Amino acid sequence: MEQLYLIRIMLKNDEDLVMPKIENMKVDDIPNSATIICLAKRRGGKSTIVEYLMNELYEKGKIDQAYLLSGTDAGFECIDKEHRLKDIEEVEEIIENYKLFNEFNKIADKKDKIKIKTMVILDDLALELKSKKFNILESIATNGRHCAYKPLSLSFVILSQSLTKISRVVRLNTDIIMFNMIASMRELEILFDENMYLLDSSIKGKRLARKVYNETICEDDFMFLCIENYRQNVRTHTDYIKKFKADMNKKRKIKCITSFNG
Repeated sequence: MEQLYLIRIMLKNDEDLVMPKIENMKVDDIPNSATIICLAKRRGGKSTIVEYLMNELYEKGKIDQAYLLSGTDAGFECIDKEHRLKDIEEVEEIIENYKLFNEFNKIADKKDKIKIKTMVILDDLALELKSKKFNILESIATNGRHCAYKPLSLSFVILSQSLTKISRVVRLNTDIIMFNMIASMRELEILFDENMYLLDSSIKGKRLARKVYNETICEDDFMFLCIENYRQNVRTHTDYIKKFKADMNKKRKIKCITSFNG
C-alpha cells in the first residue's frame, strides 16, 4: 500500500510528461534460447505470468516441454513430477545433452535433426542464486544462445523477489526482464539505472522512465513491464519496453511430451 501511495504521488508530479504508448509484448518475437528474469514482490504474480508465458510459447510451437527447479517444489502444477529437478546439477546435465544434440544436428539430414525445445524454470532459489554452484547462471546468460542452435531451443526463466539476489552479470546479459511491483525502492532504482535510463539519463529522462513504469504497472492487476534487452538500435522507450499480462481465461496445461530421462 505504501508503494502504491508513492506511485500516485509520483504520477501527479509527472503530469507534464508525455506518456509513450507501451504495446503488448509479442511472444513470437522472443528469441530462440532466451534467458528471462521475472521479478515481483511476494504474491506479485510471478508464477502466474510465467506459466501463462510458457503456455503461450507452447501454443506458438516455440517450446514443447518444461522443467522446474524449485527450492520449495511448489506451484507450476502443469509440470509433472518427471520434469521437476532436484538440483542445479540436473540443469547442467540438460545443457550437456544439448551440446550432444548440437553435434548430432551438424551431421544429420534435415529430416533427422533433433528438434527438442525446452524451457527450464528456476523458482524459489533466493538463498542459492549467488552461491558458487549457481555460477552456471552467468554462463547461461552470457552464452546461453550457443547452448542450442535451431531447430533446437533451450530457454531459462529465473523467478525472484529480489533483484540483487541475481548477479549483475546475469542481469545485464538477460534477454528479457519482466517486473511489476518491487518491494525495495533501492532495487527499483538499480533496475531503472541498468535498463530504463539508456536513452536519456537527464533528470527529465529519468522522470519519464519512472512514469512509464508507474503508469504501466498500475494499468491493471498483475500487469508486468517487460524490458526487451535483445532489441538492437533502440531509439525510443517503445522500441524495447513492452507490457505483458496473463489472460486467465486462456490458462491451459502444457504437455511435457519429451523427456531427457527416457
